[in-house]
Amino acid sequence: MSTLLPFRSCLIAPLVVMALNACSTQIELRTAAQQEQFAREAASQGDWAQAMRSYAAAADNAELGRGDLAWQARLHHQAGRAASGACRYDAAEFHFRQAIALARKTERSGALSYKALIDQYERQGKTTQALAVRNELGFHQAWALGAFADLESLPVGKPCGVPR
Repeated sequence: MSTLLPFRSCLIAPLVVMALNACSTQIELRTAAQQEQFAREAASQGDWAQAMRSYAAAADNAELGRGDLAWQARLHHQAGRAASGACRYDAAEFHFRQAIALARKTERSGALSYKALIDQYERQGKTTQALAVRNELGFHQAWALGAFADLESLPVGKPCGVPR
């Protein structure tokens, strides 16, 4: 009888841990969705720094909650766009690269993130880096980026360094 109690604990403890983990996952995903909404609102008001922080936090929570990889890629892409608008080019590059890596995992196209990264480099006058990103794609994929020519991937506003 004395060994029955520890045996029950061994069976019940993993179930409790799994239930708590599932609950935590749902909370992370809900939080990510809320942060994405906050980011959209900030972006619509032109507050690119806040939008960047909110999209980045949403991407982190979506990852913690094991959210859909395509959603995570979209969140990173949007964080990159917002970072570019906030003149945080290092953060923008990081988020665009994350979006590209996640798109590869899902076997979806990361073309918009590639285009945004190339556009950012070109706007900064970094033609060598832009060319290197085009070379990552290969000729046929780089040529296909022209299909996105009408899409403005990066926020348009006052140039960086100009007071608001």
